[in-house]
Amino acid sequence: MSITTLGVLLAFAAVLLGLIVAAMGAKFLDNGPEQRRIEAFVVQRPERPGPRNLAELQGRDLSGALIQRTLGAWLNAILAFLSRFTPPKTIAETNRRLTIAGNPFNLRAGGYYGARVLMLMVGVLVGLGFYRLHPSTNYLLLALLLIVVFLAAPELWLRAMMRRRQQLIRRGLPDALDMLSVITTAGLGFDQAMMRIGQSFKTPIGKEFARVVSEIDVGVSRRQALRHMQERVDITELSSFVAVIVQSEQLGMSISSVLHSQADQVRMIRHLRAKEIAQRLPARMVIPLALFIFPALFAVILGPFFPILLNILQ
Repeated sequence: MSITTLGVLLAFAAVLLGLIVAAMGAKFLDNGPEQRRIEAFVVQRPERPGPRNLAELQGRDLSGALIQRTLGAWLNAILAFLSRFTPPKTIAETNRRLTIAGNPFNLRAGGYYGARVLMLMVGVLVGLGFYRLHPSTNYLLLALLLIVVFLAAPELWLRAMMRRRQQLIRRGLPDALDMLSVITTAGLGFDQAMMRIGQSFKTPIGKEFARVVSEIDVGVSRRQALRHMQERVDITELSSFVAVIVQSEQLGMSISSVLHSQADQVRMIRHLRAKEIAQRLPARMVIPLALFIFPALFAVILGPFFPILLNILQ
């Protein structure tokens, strides 16, 4: 093994070990007794009222664990540098997709593309290390495959997060609309009903309703706040619900009856979607049947005839 290959492998092992240590530190060291003592004596603000002093400002800078304030800051700096090469035309679309996914890890478009560039660099290093171990065509194809996997992993992860959150909202929307209908029928207003849903439902749809109420509290109109929720979620059922609510508000219709009909309609759509998924299962079962079950059946059924056929052929 050459010195260059050994250096690449050691660098990759060091990066991997550093990420593991950072994850373990963020998980186990934040809640330790030393960290709690530091937060109690340094981070917490003084209880007496008065102007802010220098100690309070320094306490804010010292908040968080040591690993978060070192490795986390370095990683953010690397992502910020790599995000400068982000294509400007795709920033808005990527921000929209990250919003639909629920902004995992508080990512924005710049950090996401920086992470993709970082993953590509790691994939190139790993692929180069594999190729330098055995310079051959097979290992070259393996190196190219690793680079493609590392490049496509963030995109696949983002799509999976989007589908997961949209699916959770689809599942929770009928129950939320039923609860909205019951609360508005009991006498509360639509905004208060959404606030109650946001307090009771610790789900993505409950958080969206709570965010709508927060936007209304800061001065955004109800129609615009509902449109914002529609853009953040981007599913057909919620878009239909927002359109009906806006139209009923313009026409002066009863909100409770509209919510009840919308809950029935969304529940029916969910039932039809479940039927559609169930009808797709036979076609999807053909591949595992052909690959795993049919060969075993043929081996069991036709296996005893092979010795007879061999004797006949001989």
